[in-house]
Amino acid sequence: MLAARRGPRLACAARRIDVHADERAVLAHGDVHQWNALETEDGFKLVDPDGLLAEAEYDMGILMREDPLELPEGDAHERARWLALRCGFDAAAIWEWGVVERVSTGLLCTSIGLQPVGREMLAVADRVAE
Repeated sequence: MLAARRGPRLACAARRIDVHADERAVLAHGDVHQWNALETEDGFKLVDPDGLLAEAEYDMGILMREDPLELPEGDAHERARWLALRCGFDAAAIWEWGVVERVSTGLLCTSIGLQPVGREMLAVADRVAE
């Protein structure tokens, strides 16, 4: 397995690759966060999708990457469990997608000079990937 040969951050991505099954894949939004949710008369609508085929937990992992400085306080896994219970998803998969999203967002922010956000995302990814 790929996961056994990687550091903690890459191990999360490798596990998601190892367990991928096309028959479980759904059309995911790909960028679910507060700036892509518009309130309407009958609830919220997601806008500006990236659209990709992935396991359903992927979109919940994006919610895990938000608020990178606040998440590690207390029980950092609580948010993943809370989302999993409400959606009927796997908490470990949500957690791992959150790590992957922090790394990819941290690298993107670093490449375009958006600091300190990039450094903060990568630092939190290091702390929570263990």
